Amino acid sequence: MCAHHDKDQESKGYQNLTTVAWAILVMGLSLAVVILLWVWIGHIGPSFSSQTLAKQQQTLREQYHLPFRPIITDPKILQTPPSLRNHTGS
Repeated sequence: MCAHHDKDQESKGYQNLTTVAWAILVMGLSLAVVILLWVWIGHIGPSFSSQTLAKQQQTLREQYHLPFRPIITDPKILQTPPSLRNHTGS
């Protein structure tokens, strides 16, 4: 093989590594963005969901003139789906 042919193969090999490096960099940055968004938004927690649900129920009961029901604040009950709340665990 001549020196010119070896030189061409080396540059192509490094070009492939550059492409791989860019792909790894993009994946790393994407992962960092996802983690930052989770940290930024994830702190809201389950209390936000229960407060939103209580506010929605209150608004809908007023809008459709439904009878009053007390707002559930017990975290154990709030973590149980409404369809399973009436079932007794054994």
